[in-house]
This record gives sequence, C-alpha cells and structure tokens, in this order.
Amino acid sequence: MPVRGAHRLDRRALNELLSSPSGPVARDLFRRGKNVEAEAKKNLQRTPRRVDTGRLRSSINTQLFSLGGKLVVRVGTNVEYALFVHEGTGLYGPKGAYIYPKTAKFLAWKTRKGVRVYAMKTRGMRPNPFLKDAVKAAKD
Repeated sequence: MPVRGAHRLDRRALNELLSSPSGPVARDLFRRGKNVEAEAKKNLQRTPRRVDTGRLRSSINTQLFSLGGKLVVRVGTNVEYALFVHEGTGLYGPKGAYIYPKTAKFLAWKTRKGVRVYAMKTRGMRPNPFLKDAVKAAKD
C-alpha cells in the first residue's frame, strides 16, 4: 500500500536560512572567506625577499555583508599599493612598458641595505597575484 504525502515550501524560512547574517549559510560563506584570506597571506609570505614590513599581508581581511538582500563575502585590503603588487608594474604590469621619470632626469630609490640607486628607466616589478591564486581555497 503506497503512502502519499505533500510537501509545502516555506519560502520565509528558506529566505531566512539563505540571507540571515547569523545563519548556517553565512557561517559557511564567512569560513570560506577566511580560508581565502589565510591562503592570500601565505602567498605573500612565500616571497620574503619582496616583504619589507608585512603591512600588506596584515591588512588582508574578510568582511561579510548583505548586498541587495544577498549575503556577500569580500576578501581584500585597503593598502594603496596592493594593486601594484598583485598586477605588477612596468614591463610586467598591464601597460607592458618601461617606467621612466616624469619630472626628473633620473629615477631614484634606496635599497633595503640603504644603497642609493639611480636609473634612467626601470623594468618594474613582477606580479604576485596573491588574492587571485588564493580563491581556490574557498572550495573544500
């Protein structure tokens, strides 16, 4: 003898489950964001010769918020030079060209050892896509 039943979808409960900032979906989304954050920090740590102070690495954070009624997680940084590290500069960056001085005759900078360097042009810095490479950590 077959058993018959009916299912009724409770849309309000489903909406609460999917959009509540304290619900299980939000917790899982935030956990995945934290995984991406941790992997991005590891990616920056793997290139110690390019780390001066660790400011960029320590500024990476995860935020959970609601956008248009949907939960969103954002992993990023507010450090102004992060885009240059991520995308590269000069020959290695989006423009693919040498960096020349704009107002002076020479570019000038100090190395970590305090040596003053002067140059008419520079190749720039190779990219380190620390965030892009960390997105795979969002998957379990």
